Order: sequence, then C-alpha cells, then structure tokens
Amino acid sequence: MKSLLSKSWLGITSLVLIILLLTWLFQVGFLNEFYVNERKNILLKEGNKISSFFTETDNYNNISQQIIDEIESWESSYNARIIITDPKGKLIFYNVPRQFFRDYKISPERFKKSILDSYNDPEILSNLLKGKTFTIQKESSRPNRKSIIVGVPIIKDKEIVGNIIITSPLAPIEETISILKKQLSIITFISLLIGSILALLFAKYFTKPILKITETARKIAKGDFSANVQLNLKDEIGTLGDTINNMAKQLGQIEGFRREFIANTSHELKTPISLIRAYSELVKDNINEINENTEYLQIIIDESKRLNSMVEDILYLSKMESGYYKLDLEKFSLEEVINNVIDKLSFFASKKNIEFNFKINEDKISIYGDKQKIHQVIYNIVNNAINHSFDNGQVTIRIIHINNLIRVEIIDNGIGIPKEDLPYIWDRFYKVDKSRKRESSGSGLGMAIVKNILKAHNYSYGIESETNKGTKVWFEVPKSR
Repeated sequence: MKSLLSKSWLGITSLVLIILLLTWLFQVGFLNEFYVNERKNILLKEGNKISSFFTETDNYNNISQQIIDEIESWESSYNARIIITDPKGKLIFYNVPRQFFRDYKISPERFKKSILDSYNDPEILSNLLKGKTFTIQKESSRPNRKSIIVGVPIIKDKEIVGNIIITSPLAPIEETISILKKQLSIITFISLLIGSILALLFAKYFTKPILKITETARKIAKGDFSANVQLNLKDEIGTLGDTINNMAKQLGQIEGFRREFIANTSHELKTPISLIRAYSELVKDNINEINENTEYLQIIIDESKRLNSMVEDILYLSKMESGYYKLDLEKFSLEEVINNVIDKLSFFASKKNIEFNFKINEDKISIYGDKQKIHQVIYNIVNNAINHSFDNGQVTIRIIHINNLIRVEIIDNGIGIPKEDLPYIWDRFYKVDKSRKRESSGSGLGMAIVKNILKAHNYSYGIESETNKGTKVWFEVPKSR
C-alpha cells in the first residue's frame, strides 16, 4: 500500500509534469509559426515602404541613391534579397556588388537569368502578372533550405508599373527555433526536477501533521488517553488535531469515570453481600435459636433490599447517562408531588424526630415535565436532607416565584457540606466524609440521578451549604401556561 506521502508527492509531481509538458508542446508547436509570421510581416512592411518610394519617381531604370541605401541597409539587417521587376517580370533592379561578379566569375546577364529562373513558379508568376500582394514559402533547389517570398506591386495612378520581390531564407529562423527548443527542453527538465523536490517538501509539510494525528489516534485506540497532538496550525488540519485532543481528553474522563464507577460499585455491593453471607451462616449455625435467627433474617432482608435498591439505581443511572430513555412530558401539580414525597418519607423522618415545613400560598401550581422523574428528584433531595439532618431537626420545602420561573428549595439544618466538597456532590458514590458509615439504605447515587434528570429537563439547579448549619438544594422550573 502506498503511503500518503508518496501519493501526495506523485500527485503533485504528475500535475507539474503535465503543466510543463503542455507548456512545452504549446511553445514548440507555435514557435515556428510565430517567427515565420513575424518575418512575413517585416518583409511585407518593407516591400510596401519601397513601393511607396517608387510611386514618387517616373524613371524606374534610374533608382535614387536614397532607395539603394535603404535597400542595402535593410537587406543586411534581415538577411534578405530584394529585386524589382516590371509588370511583365523583367528584372529592373537587384542589389549585387560588382566584386560579386568578379569573385564568382559570372556575368550580370547570367546572374539575372538565374534570379528569374528561381522565381519561375506558376504561383509567383500568376501573382506578378495580376499585380497582387503575396507571401509564399518555397523549397530551395538545395535540400532542407526554405525561403519566404513576398511580392508587393508598385501601383501608380491605379496602374501596375512594377513588382517588388523580397526573399528571406528560413534557415536562420529554423536555427533559432532549434536553439530555443533545446533551451526549453533543458528548462523543462530543470523545472521538473525543482518541481519534484518542492512537491516532496510540500507533501511532507502536509502529511507530517496527518501522520502525527494517525500516531496519536493509534495510541488512543490502545488506551493511552494521555496522548496529545502538538500542532501549531490554524487550518482544517489544526482543527482536526484539536478535535482528536478533545476526544482523547473526554475518553480519558470516561475511562476514569468507568474505573471509579466499577471501584465504587464493587465497594458498595461488597458490604451488603458480606452481611448477607455472614448472617446466613449465623442462621445456619444457630438453627435452633428462633429469636436470634429472626433478628439475623431481618438484617438479611434489609441488606437484600438495600442491595436491590442499589442495583436499580445503578441501572436507572446508566440508562439515563446512555441516553436510552425518553421524558414522558405532561402538565401536573407540583404541590401534589411534594405532598406525596412527604407522605412516603414521614416514617423515616419520624425516627429522627424531624419535622417537615411545607407551606404554599396558592391552591395549585402546575408545571410541565416528566412527573415520575420530578418525583424522583424531590424524593432523593428530601431523603438526603433527612439522612444528613440532626435529630429533632427540620426540613423546609419552599416554592418561590421568580419572573417566569418556579424555584423549589429544600433546606435542612443538618451537618452541612464543606465548601471544597460542593462541586463533587453531584458525582456518583461521592462521600463528604469517607469514614462515615451509611446510616440509611441509600445507594450513594441519589444526587447523580437528580443531576441527570434536571439536565434532561434543561432545568437550572444548585446547592449551597455551610458546615454544621445546614444545606439548601434548589432547582428552577418554567411556569406552565
């Protein structure tokens, strides 16, 4: 399997190669045409210029020195040859130094004939006779030698009085194009090499953080939730890294909760199970002692109930935290729910001689929510208030109207909670006094259940407490319309 780095490098390099290849093909394909067209335009421009000179004279056989100087200068600059003929194709002017005839031992007449023979082409002759401007490319008698031939008529008083023929070899252009092609090939190769190196660096730059994220994800998958992605990026990859870090943090917290939950559950379940086992053995050993056995059996029954209550609370809390439950929303009487809770807990309150104080100014206060779960909330809070109150104490339940909210407050004058323990009071199995034995049959999950139910309803809640003075737990419910 190819790595992400190799795939990225190959993809970027391929893209660079395609772009360079297209550029190279475009340049090579159009260079020749561009230079040839450019040369044709130059030749036509010069032909029209010379033609304008001749329209100003009546003696075509006696060309002024100005025109000759212009022709010589231009021929030298552009490596071209200019001849002038009459309308029938007879040679009037050609610029060849006398030294040329002596060096090559050729007569002017023979040279004229060779020039005319070189233009003995049906297309050229046809255009000359018709007095048309033309440009053609023609193969020379020598192999691989092409020339551009441009013809411009000399027109005076709407009459063709001659023709200007300019010939320029293509060899210099072809040599220039050949050099440019070689240079372009070298530049393309160097560009591809540089592009490939830059592509590798570019791919490494982008794949390095992804590889870091992958390595961190592997550590997290193995249970190392302390793993962290260190990226100083503000783009999408940086956001992904932050998401992985947050996920690791949350998974670490969940794992911590899980271990704590297992440890606490094991501890809480161990006590009633040990008691049940111990007293069962006592009953077995004292099978004939009816009075003692009755007491032992009652302890077994009480611990069984406590164990059952704890298991039910664990299942209830797990179900709520997993999200696999729905609120059964309805409109109901808050006063009715509170009175029902007081009735159920009056027996336990009477054992400690605790008095309930619940007064309401209105006949009926209705709220909208899950009646059974709100009942569970109030029951758990009031039960905690009873368990943590001093003997001969008081538990006060107040309903306060605040704008569009109904605030329920449950206050006791018991042992209170230290300030440093208040943030953790909603945690599962949390104990303010780790050494204090549980006097009630509570599971230690009551306030955790309260928190989850209130959060599911989107109700605000809180707790205030002062050591040895008491505790106030409150939650706020929207008024029902």
